[in-house]
Amino acid sequence: MSIRRYLTLILISVITLVTFASAIQGYRSSMLEAASIFDDELSSLALILSTTSLHTSQKTELDQMAFTFQIWQDKKLIVASNPQLTSAIANFEEGFDENNFLAQRWRTYSHWMPEQQRWIMVAQPLNYRFELAENVILAAVTPLVMSIAILAALTFLIISRGLLPLNLLSEALKIKKADDLRPLAAIPQAAELVPVVNTLNQLFERLDAAFLREKRFASDAAHELRTPLSVLKINAHNLAIELRGQQQSMANMLFLQQGIERMGHVVEQILLLNRTNPEQYRGNFVSLDLKLLCQSVIAHLYPQIEQKQQEIELLGDTATVIGDEFALEVLLQNLISNASKYTPDLGRIRVSITTQKGRVNVKVEDSGPGMEPEEYALVFERFYRIGGDRHASNVPGCGLGLAIAEHIAQLHHAKIKLGPSSMLGGLAVDLKFEQQEPAVG
Repeated sequence: MSIRRYLTLILISVITLVTFASAIQGYRSSMLEAASIFDDELSSLALILSTTSLHTSQKTELDQMAFTFQIWQDKKLIVASNPQLTSAIANFEEGFDENNFLAQRWRTYSHWMPEQQRWIMVAQPLNYRFELAENVILAAVTPLVMSIAILAALTFLIISRGLLPLNLLSEALKIKKADDLRPLAAIPQAAELVPVVNTLNQLFERLDAAFLREKRFASDAAHELRTPLSVLKINAHNLAIELRGQQQSMANMLFLQQGIERMGHVVEQILLLNRTNPEQYRGNFVSLDLKLLCQSVIAHLYPQIEQKQQEIELLGDTATVIGDEFALEVLLQNLISNASKYTPDLGRIRVSITTQKGRVNVKVEDSGPGMEPEEYALVFERFYRIGGDRHASNVPGCGLGLAIAEHIAQLHHAKIKLGPSSMLGGLAVDLKFEQQEPAVG
C-alpha cells in the first residue's frame, strides 16, 4: 500500500470516527436539551391554562393541537381538550410523568392550584417530541456528516501535495541511467528528505569510486601484463630456435608457448570487457551498416579461416543498427571467431543477415560438433568452458568470449540465442536486435 493511500485511509477513518462520536454525543445532549425545553413548554402551558377561562365551545379547536389537557375541580373533570378523555390523563400529584392513553405514550404534567382547588393536567405525545427533536438534531448533524466527503477530498489533496517532494525524488531516481552516478539535486520544500538525498549522493559517490577503482585495476592490470607477456613470447621464441632438434625440450616449449598465448588471450579479453562498460561508449552510438561490419570482421579473421581451409559465406542485404562500432565489432568477432575455432578443417561457416518489421537478425552457423542443449545457458557465464581446460577441440580460450558478447548485446537491446543449425548441422547463434530508434546527433 502506498504512503498516500495509507495516510488518507487512516486520517479519513479517524475523522469519521470522531465525527460520528461527536454526532452521537451531540444527539444525546440535544435530546436531553430538547426534552427539557418541551417540559418547560408543558409547564408554561399549564400556567397559561391556570389563568385562562376556558369554555366547552373551545374543545373542537383544542382537539387539533399537538397536546391535550384537562382541568379538574375537586377531582371532577370540568374541561377537557378531547371528549374521549373522561379519566385523568395524569396522577393527581405535582410534577412530570409518563402515561399511556389514546393508544400512545404521553409526557404529562400536573399543576395544583390550591386557591381554586383545581388541577391543571397537560400532555404531549412522546413520538411528537421525538420526531420534532430528531428533525432539529438531524438538520444540525447532517451537514457535519456530509462534510466527511469534502474532508476526504481535501485530505487526499493535502497529502498528495505533502508527498510531492517524495514523488519528485522518485522521478529523479527513475530517470537516472545505470551509468549515471552524479549527485541528485536538492528537492525543494522537503527538509525531511535532505538526509535521504544526502545519503543517496554519498552512496552514488562511493559506487562511482568503486567502479572507477575496478575499471582502473582491470585496465592497469591488463596493460601491465602485456609487457612481461611480450617479453615471454620473444624469449620463448628464441629459446625454441635454440632448442630446435631436441624433441622433449621442444614439446615442453610448445606447452610453454600455449600457456603464454592463453595468458595473452585472457589479457586481451579483460581489456575488451573493460572497454564495453556503459559509461565509456553509450555516447558513441551511431547508425551502422551491419553487413559492412560483418565484412570487416570476416576480412580480419580470414587468415584464421583460410589456415583451416574453411568455407565462409555472408548472405543478406544492408541492415542498419544503432550502436557503438567497436563494441559491435567485438561482438561479431567473438561469434564468427568461435565458429571458426570449433569447426574442423574444411568445414563451413554461414553468416546471414535478415530484417523483418524493423528488427535485424544476424545468424552465425557452422558445421562443427555443436553443443548439448543443457550447455546453452552455461557458456554465457564468465570463465566457463565446455570440458574445462581440456576442451576436445584443443583450442585455447578463457571462457570470456560469449560472456562479453552477451554483455554487448544486452547494452544494444539485443538477445543472443543458441540452437542447432538446420543448414550446416553444427551450432547456430541467433543475434536479434530490437526495433532500432534513430541515433541522436
